[in-house]
Amino acid sequence: MKDKMQIVHLLDDVALGGVTKNLELFQHPAFGRRFETVVEEAHPVWSIAPQFPDAGVIVVHVSMSWNTLPFMYSLASRNSSAQLILVHHSYSREWEQLQVPDPPRFRSMLKLAHKIFDRVICVSNEQALWLTEATGLEFPKRQVIYPWSKMNNLVNITRPHFSRHDPITIGAYGRFVREKGFDRMIEAVNKLGIQNDIKLNIGGFGPEEAELRRLAAGNANISFYGTVTDIDHYLDQCDIIAVPSRFEAYGLVATEARCAARPILVSNVGGLPEQIGEAGISVDFDDMEAIGRTLRNIRHLPLVNMSVAAREDCLRVTEQRVADWLEVFEALLGNECLEAAA
Repeated sequence: MKDKMQIVHLLDDVALGGVTKNLELFQHPAFGRRFETVVEEAHPVWSIAPQFPDAGVIVVHVSMSWNTLPFMYSLASRNSSAQLILVHHSYSREWEQLQVPDPPRFRSMLKLAHKIFDRVICVSNEQALWLTEATGLEFPKRQVIYPWSKMNNLVNITRPHFSRHDPITIGAYGRFVREKGFDRMIEAVNKLGIQNDIKLNIGGFGPEEAELRRLAAGNANISFYGTVTDIDHYLDQCDIIAVPSRFEAYGLVATEARCAARPILVSNVGGLPEQIGEAGISVDFDDMEAIGRTLRNIRHLPLVNMSVAAREDCLRVTEQRVADWLEVFEALLGNECLEAAA
């Protein structure tokens, strides 16, 4: 018999991304002293789930769909001694509104999926509220744990220097896809006309890159950083970070920006407004007049105070996420499973 209980994290794509970065949290010593963490890749579309005989908990990081339900039911059947946890990384109220042609059918699928799991982890309070309204999912089965990524170096980046005379550089980064809303940020800066006060630095890559470059063509105030392989370096080039997403279950970019002491301008969707506190403001990025006013008056915001508050909010983010997950494991497995991790 193994000395450590096995925690299996099941993904359908182990390529580098938000979910994969989030899993680095489970390398923390508080887990390692007691648990053996295993990451497994699966292909759940109309397939039979594998067996994990040593698993005490299986954490599923796969988006639910009608095509994946048979896999999930077989996962429960073939691993009946394990506790099952589902993490909803992607779905949100706005995602449903924009992407789902038949909401009642979609919600029926979610209800069937939730029956399989002992816990369902939501990545924001807004997502949890929506799922309660949509599917009847309630506490304690439904719990909220914000995502995490390794941000240790971000808290050491020098805070931005806000001068009355120097331009302010607004950063926006991520995958160049429509849902991230970079086109809206470009349009807003274009509407400012010829000025030297606001710069926009866009970082990332993706299928919409050619279109974004076309929209920004001719505006000397907009630059493209390229693929962001070094987040520390990119954020060090920016004073403020905008997150103009059309939908976002949580929005890890906003957390990374806050750790780097960058004030945030976020769209009012999903978990983004929950991250503001005193670190920024939410903006209606569908309203060009509203975002235009915000950009024109950006120096009137308490940017220094926002920068300080942003970083202070993140200083204990790792400890908070570890404690949240240990609390879930304790509830499912009992206090004795955590004695060595205390």
